[in-house]
Amino acid sequence: MPSANECELASVYVRYADTVRHGGISEESIKDNEPIDLCLELEAGQSIFNAGAAYNLFVVLNDLSDSSTTVYRNSQAGSLGDPKWQTMATTFSWTVPTGTIPLVNEHIYQATAVMSVGKSDPIVDVDQSAMFIVTQPHVTRTPK
Repeated sequence: MPSANECELASVYVRYADTVRHGGISEESIKDNEPIDLCLELEAGQSIFNAGAAYNLFVVLNDLSDSSTTVYRNSQAGSLGDPKWQTMATTFSWTVPTGTIPLVNEHIYQATAVMSVGKSDPIVDVDQSAMFIVTQPHVTRTPK
């Protein structure tokens, strides 16, 4: 946990959106037929959290196999303690529904996120997810 007046973007990772079925853990291989979450683990110190400092979160997902083409981007703004960042340590996620972005089989992807907290002289932190590969779902074939 950061000190009382600090904030931290502790981790960025990709997981399947169906956390019950997949366990809600970071993935290194994603099937192209399931929605995914781009997750940011965030921590705020007690004083800055209680002050309700303004925050901005940004995330981009890049296809590293295609000249780092950005295939998804999103942002969120608010104040510490609002419904999106209710506790000092929280996980914020954006769900990317199946088929809404061009995930290509056997391509390598990576998410990059930026957290900015405070208006004047903001605390800024940047992190990247581990790289992951997109694969096709396993197809069960019935014998003929």
